[in-house]
Amino acid sequence: MATAEAFISALQRRARLFAPSATATFEANRDLACWLLDPLARWAEAAYGERAFDDAALGYARYCLGVAQAQQSYERSGKYTPEAMPEIVSGVYEDAGYMVPYMWAAILIYAFWPSMIEHLSMFRNQFLRRLPKDARVLELASGHGVLSLIAAEERRDIRVDGFDISPPAVAVSDRLLAVSGHADRVKFSVRDAIKGQSADAPRRYDGIISAMLAEHLTTPKPLFAALSQQVSGQGMVFFSTALESAQRDHVFEYHRESEPLVMAEEAGLRAVRLVSDASSMPSRSRFLPRATAMILQPR
Repeated sequence: MATAEAFISALQRRARLFAPSATATFEANRDLACWLLDPLARWAEAAYGERAFDDAALGYARYCLGVAQAQQSYERSGKYTPEAMPEIVSGVYEDAGYMVPYMWAAILIYAFWPSMIEHLSMFRNQFLRRLPKDARVLELASGHGVLSLIAAEERRDIRVDGFDISPPAVAVSDRLLAVSGHADRVKFSVRDAIKGQSADAPRRYDGIISAMLAEHLTTPKPLFAALSQQVSGQGMVFFSTALESAQRDHVFEYHRESEPLVMAEEAGLRAVRLVSDASSMPSRSRFLPRATAMILQPR
């Protein structure tokens, strides 16, 4: 049965340039990283076979190169230069050839990037483990679905709905769901959850996951309104976003940690925990890429 080590071995074979830094982060946070990657390795092998690990390593390398190139362009231009939204939808979210490798990278960064490892800790310790018994949870832009599946793995009493606008992403999440053992408690759907709830959805959720979504939107304010409307009075939101971090499909540009915080407060939410960690950059860089995460509660 595959374990987290299968991802490390694949990086050393197929993504040698990025393997040392990823391995260092993994080893420095082994217990937490294995909490995520051990189940993922089992599901990946069962759903995709042994080739999943090499595919994941190649996707991770492609992702890291793309991030580096986008950040260099950002340094030169002084602003995000994303593609137009229709091209992002068709060329990213609806393109399985692009989206599936992207999905592997989007989950591996939680265990391999120093700027993301504290997000994983917050997600487990401050969010999942503090949800009430038999909680109903919603994930917006569930993508690969792994955060929803890990939530169900950690908390055998909860039920999770995951929504994403990308059919290829939902196909990945459904494939992992089918082998996870959680199909009776987790459901993924293709839909834009920001635009309202379906008739069969619970009115309010005890927990909402909105991980690295806001920067992909033209304006994140409707996202915060949706979070406020859909979380229960005693519920919690795990929210994260990227600051000064350019990518092909990053549209909204945050510069200060206070900016998403103010948007949350204006929507009737307040932060009870916040963490923000930076990526390594040359000393003369104009911008400092950071990843910020918050636990939000209704005011």
